[in-house]
Amino acid sequence: MTIENIADIEKLIRLDSKDPSYKGMLFEALTHADVYILASTEYVPNANGADQVPANEDRPPNVNDTHLAITLWEDSKGNAAIPFFSSVEVLQESIESEETYVQLGATELFELTMGTSLILNPVSDYSREFSIDDIKSILSIAESDK
Repeated sequence: MTIENIADIEKLIRLDSKDPSYKGMLFEALTHADVYILASTEYVPNANGADQVPANEDRPPNVNDTHLAITLWEDSKGNAAIPFFSSVEVLQESIESEETYVQLGATELFELTMGTSLILNPVSDYSREFSIDDIKSILSIAESDK
């Protein structure tokens, strides 16, 4: 099976939930996938940084002077977890009111949130929680693909 689109990833989530032998394929697919998180970006001025641009400067903020505020939900054990979604459609079906979201590569999300519980498509019939070991495995696959 080649992973050609988001439908393939969603199919792998369903297959993995029924048969753990699909876990490797799901992990591989995630290394090449974009995902969506409930989050917002905000400008965070850094008065101590000489290379920082003041908030009233005529340019949009960039990665060096913005902060990503990620929304947390609860996992099945009641602990804080980051929900992430395989598509905008699944995200929109999972929320009750309009919320901001950010698209990023799954490996980028895993690198940014190392040590935090993550749940893929948490409200879907086929959600999946990712342990720290799962995330390390996915990042290892991504690194070997470079």
